[in-house]
Amino acid sequence: MHGNAAARQRSKRWVLLGVVVLITIAIVNGTMAFLDDGPPTEVEGVVYYEGLTSSIVDGPIAYDLQPPAGGPHAALIQECGVYRVPVTDENAVASLATGAVWIAYNPGIDRSDIELLEDLALGEREVILAPYPGLRAPVVVTSWGAQLVLDDPRDLRVPLFMTIYANSDRAPDAAARCVGGIGPG
Repeated sequence: MHGNAAARQRSKRWVLLGVVVLITIAIVNGTMAFLDDGPPTEVEGVVYYEGLTSSIVDGPIAYDLQPPAGGPHAALIQECGVYRVPVTDENAVASLATGAVWIAYNPGIDRSDIELLEDLALGEREVILAPYPGLRAPVVVTSWGAQLVLDDPRDLRVPLFMTIYANSDRAPDAAARCVGGIGPG
């Protein structure tokens, strides 16, 4: 009988220890959830451009910024997708107005970096990837009124920018989609 009492006492200790561990885990998880700010809403290094007007114009536009981050644009959008040739600024800006993200890259970057960017953009409905001759950096990622200049195409801010800024409320026509315009061929 004495052995049974000792076994019951050990069993009670294990149950009590289990309860303490579960309570501790619950407190830690609750604290972490309370302290967690959630996913980021901005990307470090992004430059914002305010006061951009979204108007449709005919013909070429002399943009102050290359690639442009918004402003007057063509009536036809540049369909989202992966391009191996440069796209027209005016059509790409029309796509930005619908909430698209434009990833422009210097055509002189390594082929492996281009392939990485293609892998990121493939299957994304609201992304244009295209070379941009004379680009001031290896990669410039743009949405309406927001732009990120990057020295490294493998920078993790590229996919983060795509996630945060695609279909942004900043875009004047974010309810539209990046289809029905000038396509890849």
